[in-house]
Amino acid sequence: MLEDLFVRVEGERLAEQAAAVAAAGAGPEVYFAAERLRRLTARAAADLRRLLAGFPAHTLHAPFVDVWPGAADPAVRALSLETMRRALGLAADLGSRLVVMHYNYDPIYYRQGFAGWLERAAEFYATLLDERDGPLIALENIADPTPYVALQLIARAARPRLVHCFDFGHHQVFGRIPFPEWLFYLSPRGHIHFHLHDNHGGRDDHLALGAGSIDWVEARAAITSLACPFTIALEPKSAATRDASIAYYRTHFLGCREPRSRRRA
Repeated sequence: MLEDLFVRVEGERLAEQAAAVAAAGAGPEVYFAAERLRRLTARAAADLRRLLAGFPAHTLHAPFVDVWPGAADPAVRALSLETMRRALGLAADLGSRLVVMHYNYDPIYYRQGFAGWLERAAEFYATLLDERDGPLIALENIADPTPYVALQLIARAARPRLVHCFDFGHHQVFGRIPFPEWLFYLSPRGHIHFHLHDNHGGRDDHLALGAGSIDWVEARAAITSLACPFTIALEPKSAATRDASIAYYRTHFLGCREPRSRRRA
C-alpha cells in the first residue's frame, strides 16, 4: 500500500503538472479553493475528468478556509455545508477515492460548549454522507494536540465513510503526543489517509521530506504496522519540493523501487 501515493496539485494547475505526477507513479490529490470551486464550469469539469482518466486513482482536497461545520450560527453552517456539497459532488462525479476535509474545531470559542459543537459538526458530516454515495470523507488534523476531537466527531457521526486524515506536518507543530500513540488511538481504523510534508516544529512550512526534523524512519514504521487500509499524499508547496519529496519517498519509503508507470512501460 506504500505504492498508493498521491501528490497534491491545485486543480487549475493539473494540466501542467499531470505529467510529472504520472512519471512518479503517483496520482493527484486535486485541491480547489472555495471561490474556484464555485466558478468551476461544466466544461472545466469535463477537462478535469479527461486529465484524471489517465491515472489509476486520485483524491480530492476540499476547500478549508472559512469552513465551519460546527458553527453556532446556522447561516455560517449552511454556507459551509453548501461548499462541502460542491466538493463531495465533484469528487463523486470524478470518481475520487476520498475527499479530505477540515473540521476546524476552535477551542477558544467552543471549549466551553464542546457538546453543542460536536452535535452540530456530526450532523454536518452525517448529512453530507447520507445525501450522496461515493467517496470517503477523511477528516484532517490541523491544530489538534491529540486525536480526541476527531475521534469524538467520527464516533458521533457514526458513518463508515467518515475516516481520519493524519497530517504529519501539522502533528509536528501542534501535536502533544507521539504520532505512534496518536495512530494507536484511531480505532476502529476503517481507513487512514496520510499527508506527508516536513518542518522543524515551529510552523507549518510544507518543506520537502527530509528537509525538516520529522523522523520519517519512525513514520514509515508506524504506517506499515497498521492493520488497516491506508493511502498517502505528499503536500509540496512548489515543483522543487514536489520532486525532492518524491525522490525522498522513493528512497526511504519504497527502497528506490521504480514507479509503477515506468515498470509497466
